[in-house]
Amino acid sequence: MQHDTTFQLLGVNIDPIGHSMSKDGKVCCVQPKFIEVLSVLARAYPNVVTREEIIAQVWDGNLFVGEKALTNAIWHLRKTFRTLDCGTENTENEVIETIRKSGYRLKVPPHFEPAAISPEVQPNIAQFISVNKVMMLTTLCILVVTLMLYLNSDRPNDALVDVTDYPGRELFPSISPNGQFMAFAWRKLGGHAHLYLKDLTHPNRPPVKLSNGNENASVSVWARDNQTVFFIAKQTGKCAIKSLNTVTKAQKVLADCPVNTTTTLTYSAEKNLLGFVAKKSEGSGGQVVLLDLTHLTETVLDCQLNCQDSYPESIVMSPDASKIVISRNLPNGLENLYLKMLDSGREITLLQGHDDLRGVTWHPTDNYLVVSSIEHGARKAYKVSLDGKILASLPFSGLSYPNFSASGALYFHNWEIDTSIMKLDLSATVASSPFPILHSQVSFRYPDYSSDSEQLLFISNQSGFDEVWMSNLKGDERVQLTQLELQALHPAWSKDGSKVVFITKSSQGSQLQLLDVADKQVIQIKTGLEYHGKPSWSSDDKHIYVSDGKDIFRVSIEAHQKPVTKLTAGTTAIEYKDALYIYKSEQQEMWKMDLMSKEHQHLFTGAYLASSASWSVSRSGIYYLSVHRGDFRISYFDFASKQHKDIIRVPERSFSRSRGLEFIETKNWLLFTGYEIPQVDIKRIDRL
Repeated sequence: MQHDTTFQLLGVNIDPIGHSMSKDGKVCCVQPKFIEVLSVLARAYPNVVTREEIIAQVWDGNLFVGEKALTNAIWHLRKTFRTLDCGTENTENEVIETIRKSGYRLKVPPHFEPAAISPEVQPNIAQFISVNKVMMLTTLCILVVTLMLYLNSDRPNDALVDVTDYPGRELFPSISPNGQFMAFAWRKLGGHAHLYLKDLTHPNRPPVKLSNGNENASVSVWARDNQTVFFIAKQTGKCAIKSLNTVTKAQKVLADCPVNTTTTLTYSAEKNLLGFVAKKSEGSGGQVVLLDLTHLTETVLDCQLNCQDSYPESIVMSPDASKIVISRNLPNGLENLYLKMLDSGREITLLQGHDDLRGVTWHPTDNYLVVSSIEHGARKAYKVSLDGKILASLPFSGLSYPNFSASGALYFHNWEIDTSIMKLDLSATVASSPFPILHSQVSFRYPDYSSDSEQLLFISNQSGFDEVWMSNLKGDERVQLTQLELQALHPAWSKDGSKVVFITKSSQGSQLQLLDVADKQVIQIKTGLEYHGKPSWSSDDKHIYVSDGKDIFRVSIEAHQKPVTKLTAGTTAIEYKDALYIYKSEQQEMWKMDLMSKEHQHLFTGAYLASSASWSVSRSGIYYLSVHRGDFRISYFDFASKQHKDIIRVPERSFSRSRGLEFIETKNWLLFTGYEIPQVDIKRIDRL
């Protein structure tokens, strides 16, 4: 079959020459590249075609253009089939099936039209038919497109629309009540995040910068005057809720907020209420506060469900300000979503057991929410009813921090950044940047290497779930070690390379798991702890060190030993050469504890480690990932000189803060989890 061969799918005629799809008199003009994609799938039926193969054939292997273009092509093809009313159930996946993390294939066989006239026998006649066919179909397509534009001119389009496409990251869209303006945070690489204003009625005009200085602006909401925005401004050690006049640029501080917790604001125009998270009492991570902007009075909302050691993450009021939805981070590392009645204070649980919720918004006229969630390395979004039922899963990946406009259009920032296992060779004679060992359209995270077995350990979502995998150091011969269908993280080899300890998250909380590599059997180790941080092994492979977020515990894997022993305060610990190295994230302190004498030695404070999981011990010092004011570096603390030095500076968001750093002594390599190009844009869905 050639690219220009006419064929049928479920009664739909596909004409590659005329770039059209038709059925029962209905004709849809389709971009040539879209038809080429469909032809590639038809030629390969019933086999799966990888994204790389499609991009190679249709876009000449140009991954930069092809990645987004292919996703767009598949979406438009499915939409065209629905428009032509094909498929027994008229579902978007009836004809083209997505094979997760692999590619696409047709679910129905194509039927090819036999050539009525051989071009080798009668070339002039064939050429005449072909040319006139193209002319007729082109004319027909123009008429059809014109008619469709006319019929749909006053109706919303359900397409995914690109609202911004600037370098860097555009985050947290917020739409004015009249729908004319969008406020958003824009952070260029290496700079601060500032608040910008975009006129949606003139999409080609550049955005206007609203904020300045060294503060980082984040979430914003609009007042009812279509002129004032409220936003969160952060800088080192400080967080404030501010108002800003978009015309005069005048700002005013309204309240303080917790530095490390709040990424949320909500506003009710009907009651003129501004909701935010504040720290009103010592020891609390934060409390939800409603500020009456008319009378300048505050109401601190109480907590009814799962309150102990939890803190609010996202909040959104109903349009009439009678209810509020609150997500809370729990001590076990999970996040729940609650609905609170503001008149009675009663709370009900809507969603529970989620790893990480990334924003929630309330539909302006219908009683449902759109909730964004991170699941197995991907961001997904759901329509959720007010009794907690999942009404639908939205067919858009990367949807983060959604925000409805008054008209019901859904705005969000699109966060789709794959992760890879990166290597930095510290022995290289020529300075080089990190480059990937494991890299594809699936995500690879949490590297750990066994010098004994010479195997690389990591977490991958290739199967659709975050499972434990291993491979050689080239990334070849990958083997899936677990099939728990949970979220696995922080795997660590035993010293002899025969066992793996790792953490899982489920709706029941956090679990410590032990894997025997030979038979792939997994046993849950009962610790009695509600939360488990990154684990590590003792040098004799008889104990595991793990933290509950506050203290370090030693857990025995031998039945006759005392199962769990509290050692000292800390958030992560690594044993090396008869000493236990301990990091305390809240104080940003690194300590060394002699395992024989139990004596503690303070090593350093305030090195701005990216996270409690972002360091590794060597014979002469400690390697760590460092982040300070958006500056991303790989750094080193020397035991002898007590000095810090930076090894390499990388672009912002080049590595994951919390997904590990591994020093391979035999290779003199550093392995860590790297991000792809951190491009984040704002998009819009006009109709759900």
